[in-house]
Amino acid sequence: MKGTRIEKLLLLKVIDGDTVKVELDGKKESLRLLSLDTEESRGGGHKPVTNAGKQASAWAKQWFGVDEKGFPENDIMVDIEFDTTDPVATCLEKHRGNYGRLLCYVHKDGENYNLKAIEAGWSPYFIKYGRSRLYNDIFLNAETGAQAAATGIWDDTINSGGKSRDYEHLLPWWHMRGTLVENYRTLGIQDGVKSVRLDYQEIMTAARAGEQVTVFSDLQGGIQQWTGDGAVIFAGSPKHKFNLWVPDRYSKHGCQIMRFIHNRYAGHGRGYLYVSGTAGLYKDKPQIVLETVEQLSDLPPVRS
Repeated sequence: MKGTRIEKLLLLKVIDGDTVKVELDGKKESLRLLSLDTEESRGGGHKPVTNAGKQASAWAKQWFGVDEKGFPENDIMVDIEFDTTDPVATCLEKHRGNYGRLLCYVHKDGENYNLKAIEAGWSPYFIKYGRSRLYNDIFLNAETGAQAAATGIWDDTINSGGKSRDYEHLLPWWHMRGTLVENYRTLGIQDGVKSVRLDYQEIMTAARAGEQVTVFSDLQGGIQQWTGDGAVIFAGSPKHKFNLWVPDRYSKHGCQIMRFIHNRYAGHGRGYLYVSGTAGLYKDKPQIVLETVEQLSDLPPVRS
């Protein structure tokens, strides 16, 4: 199966191993490349800057044919491919990450950059937010080959004497999360569960009408804000704001909810779950009020 493509876009800049910028419809668009998570080459985030990250960035710039700062000296055209067959307009609206960047694969001269980066060992096959619908087996084989050859990040000496990422613990955790997303795709969608990212406008409509909904949410961040006797759990993203509100964290039910979220979903826990309740608006943002732990589930609700 081939995904929806937009062809012959002007490459504007290669930021690092998993982020590039293109010109699309006369605008600059940032692309967050699917199934990749190269190590960091620049500071500013919570992940460590590593030697492997710097080398991955340099390799990406060489692969695309840009200068050391990431800028093309001549026009370079690329194609982008979404992990779906949705129409282009839908892709441009819905297939965006937490910060509004387009989520896609990028092709140049007939080659899939995402695949090449995994083959070269500069990125694991990144499934923390779900497996590739189009290239799962190919990416898995590419990662296996790179690990067997001990190339890129799989070379134990590449980050010697500096910071590194703990793949021994990250890979099983990503695999678990990828499995949960796959379960949502096969079970949750058919049961009418909404995704914060893909169904945000539907969630907003339900919130305006005060309708009952079930939302597939990621609570990896845990309980992030205390307000009086209540607590706010940010279950969306900067691009798609969606909150859970615990009105009385000191009550029996409130304590149970808080403990359950902290122990099962936060940090390196499951992260993903199904939240059911009446949707409403708070300061123009959709939310669900949590009053009982039964509103939280690992499984989608069964339709009657």
